[in-house]
Amino acid sequence: VKMGREHIVHPEVGQATQIVKFNEEAAVQSEISILSSRELIRRVVKTLGVEKMYPELLDPSLNLRDPLEVAVSNFSKDLTSTPIKGANVIEITYGNPRPKVAAEALNLLIEFLKEKHLQIYSDPNTSFLSDQLKVYQNQLEASEKELQEFNRKHDLSSPIEDQQKRLLDQRTQLDTSYKLTKNQIQGLQSRILSIEAQMKTIPKEMALSRTETEGTLAKAKADLFELRRKEQNLLTRYTPESFPVKNLRNEIALIETFINEEENQGDRNNSVTSGKNPVYQKLEMDWFGARSELETLEASSQAISLQIEDLDRKLQRLDELNKELMILARHKDAAGQNYNLYLHRVEEAKVSEKMDQLKMSNISVIQHAETPTGRAGRSPNLILILGAILGILAGIGTGLLLEFFEGAYTRPEQAASDLNLPLLASFSQKL
Repeated sequence: VKMGREHIVHPEVGQATQIVKFNEEAAVQSEISILSSRELIRRVVKTLGVEKMYPELLDPSLNLRDPLEVAVSNFSKDLTSTPIKGANVIEITYGNPRPKVAAEALNLLIEFLKEKHLQIYSDPNTSFLSDQLKVYQNQLEASEKELQEFNRKHDLSSPIEDQQKRLLDQRTQLDTSYKLTKNQIQGLQSRILSIEAQMKTIPKEMALSRTETEGTLAKAKADLFELRRKEQNLLTRYTPESFPVKNLRNEIALIETFINEEENQGDRNNSVTSGKNPVYQKLEMDWFGARSELETLEASSQAISLQIEDLDRKLQRLDELNKELMILARHKDAAGQNYNLYLHRVEEAKVSEKMDQLKMSNISVIQHAETPTGRAGRSPNLILILGAILGILAGIGTGLLLEFFEGAYTRPEQAASDLNLPLLASFSQKL
């Protein structure tokens, strides 16, 4: 009994490696159990016939209800299967009054044992495995189609990991810009508070000369020109209704009003007149500029915050899609593993079926049963020797028993002791 393909365990699903389970003693005992089964013996008796193996059972005077079952029982009693210690070998003997029939029956029993062994340990047939292979092929195709449909539906033209990386990089940049804008807003707020504090300490109007007024007017016109340019620049990025544009236009309107008031005063000479304090006016213009820049930064901060929220939503969506994608990918991988496994099993089953057709098993016959040259049993010479030894031992035992029961003495001391007399002399008897 050798290790065969029936001792290799194949996993039903997954990619687990094959497991070899071969226990020599268990394998031998299994073959002995199959060999001694009444089913196998009944098949042998049916094949050879009761009239050939046990013709005496067909005697009508015996009045047997089922000679076949009696013949099977007799065969079982006369069949001996003995495992050889230390080897995967089974010694089988069968006794029958007809030596040729005994040899033929034993050889036929071995052939039936091989067939039964293949029936018991053979794998499912190829058609069953082919059906299972088709099932797993359909599962694999369905999972692949589902995965492709998922990618198409959610526009996953590039790997999710790459998209997540790009969005995370954008979020990092926006977060940096958001923090920088917040710091600038805090700086402008502090600057506005400082300007407002200075404006409270400086008079709004003061005595001015015409030349000073002309200098202030020229500076106001220059500032107006600069603000106009700034307005055009803002309109390229914001709508006319946005806060930065409105604040800048308010500042422009303030300067235009100042210019109109100064130009409507008539002739310009060196006489002293009253007007706005240039320092106060400068602080006022700085205040409007700071307010305009503050509102611009606040609008920019709000826009950045909205962009960050949008990126967070996109990242969350990608994370959820990635989880669904991983589940679909696992289903596809599992279906692929099962398909490959059963593809391999189908190929093995085809080879196994061919081997079964050729009756190739792990059972090999060392010596076929042959017709014995003499009667089965012990050697006649051995029986004669054992009989002689037993005869001698029986004779000695019988002599000792007779002498004991007849009351004779074997030693002089016994007689002196029993008679309570002193022993004077003893003489040996000569025959």
